[in-house]
Amino acid sequence: AKPILLKAAALMAVVPVLISGLPAQAGDAALEETPVPLHVISDKMIARRDAAMVEFTGNVKATRLDSVVHADAIEIYFYSDGTQTADGQGSVKKIVSTGHVRYRAGDREAEADRAVYTTADQILVLTGRAARLKTGDSFVTGTKITLFRVEDKVIVESDGPARVEALFNPEDHQAGGTESKQ
Repeated sequence: AKPILLKAAALMAVVPVLISGLPAQAGDAALEETPVPLHVISDKMIARRDAAMVEFTGNVKATRLDSVVHADAIEIYFYSDGTQTADGQGSVKKIVSTGHVRYRAGDREAEADRAVYTTADQILVLTGRAARLKTGDSFVTGTKITLFRVEDKVIVESDGPARVEALFNPEDHQAGGTESKQ
């Protein structure tokens, strides 16, 4: 399967960074430098000091600013040495959301079976049978979608019979076009 590289202007509008949803909005430098509260509601929480991790399970809803993530489970990993990140996540190292992952911020939406966001490199990976990013009527789907926030790049991949699908509505992307390479 060939990955399609898309100029991120179109797709980064879809999700500046999914959950991991919960990083600050792209382009908001003040928020990226200031830790913003993350509010999580779930059926159960398990904190593991030895693993520097907190796991939320059962109907999880995580909210930060205007971003909301729903999932069956969310694991938040922390730096055990007190390292602070530059993207407003404080000491959060990685966020892993699994099971029916849905993200919404304004008109931006994402769906996946699994979402992994690493704060150090600001990379979000969405995987699943039909991982999907959507803004307005525009969307892109694939089995793996990787958003490189720092590099302003998105790679959408497919496997087997499933193929990458994209629809770009000009009304959703007034600021610029897209480019693709095989």
